[in-house]
Amino acid sequence: MGAETDGVLRGAECGGGLRTPSMKSRSHAVVIPLFGRVPEDFDRYLKNLMDFGLLVVLVDNNPKPLQYLPSSAARCELVFNGNRGGIAGGLNRGIECALATDCRWITLLDQDSRITAEQMLLMPKAWDDFPSRQLVVGPIIWDEQRQQRHGRWRASINGFDPTRLLISSGTTFRSLDWPQLGSLHEGLFIDFVDHAWCFRAQARGFQLLQCPLVMLRQHFGAEHPNRVCRWFGMQLYGPERHFYALRNLRWLCLQPYIPLDLKIKELLKMLVKPWFWLVFEPRRHENLKAIVSGLLCPLPSKY
Repeated sequence: MGAETDGVLRGAECGGGLRTPSMKSRSHAVVIPLFGRVPEDFDRYLKNLMDFGLLVVLVDNNPKPLQYLPSSAARCELVFNGNRGGIAGGLNRGIECALATDCRWITLLDQDSRITAEQMLLMPKAWDDFPSRQLVVGPIIWDEQRQQRHGRWRASINGFDPTRLLISSGTTFRSLDWPQLGSLHEGLFIDFVDHAWCFRAQARGFQLLQCPLVMLRQHFGAEHPNRVCRWFGMQLYGPERHFYALRNLRWLCLQPYIPLDLKIKELLKMLVKPWFWLVFEPRRHENLKAIVSGLLCPLPSKY
């Protein structure tokens, strides 16, 4: 694995966290929050990104700093966030650090996602084709469980597919657009963070595009052990995620910029899912507590 956290995370402040002292200005930055165990191929992946001139910002989003990081992390900008604000907070701190380098483009990833450097550098070409538009660009998503392309999109325009929703992994935008795009909602913590950010961006005049030449193969959660749940397309998550899914859906349905059809679809799904959590999943007592809490607790602030 490589360098110890104490050896690489101590340095000057960057966006409220800690970073290495050698900030470098490059045109394209990649923000990657880290949580839990770092994948075995991660060091090799970091080297590939940096060999192509990409600036990598790693955000240690664990409650306590990681004891070990890949050896390539010594060449990255490093921020410790302590899981404040969940995945939204980790991405926000990383973006703030990237902005301090005066980079022109920022791409968001997670530690398990793999987009090659060559593909990543294709996404900014959208601004060459649409110089007068405000854009957010991402890859097409291949759902590994269902073996099909994920999401909704329209016929290609100049090689890019208009869509209304991107997942955070692969999302690319211009640094100069960040003040108008605004941060991800840290009160949501995890579930529906992408939905809130994408639809608010569209309400502010941004168009979302997918680049068909860039594919991200994604696993959405762990495979559900129950055949009935798998048939319904459910993945296995723990009680904490069930809580955020219910609470955040209540919040999402109150936002005026979220399309009505999406609200109805998610509400219909949520009429069924809690019963499946109680009947077909382990930790039933904890799931029940998460369901009750998710239905009754106060909602996050407006966005």
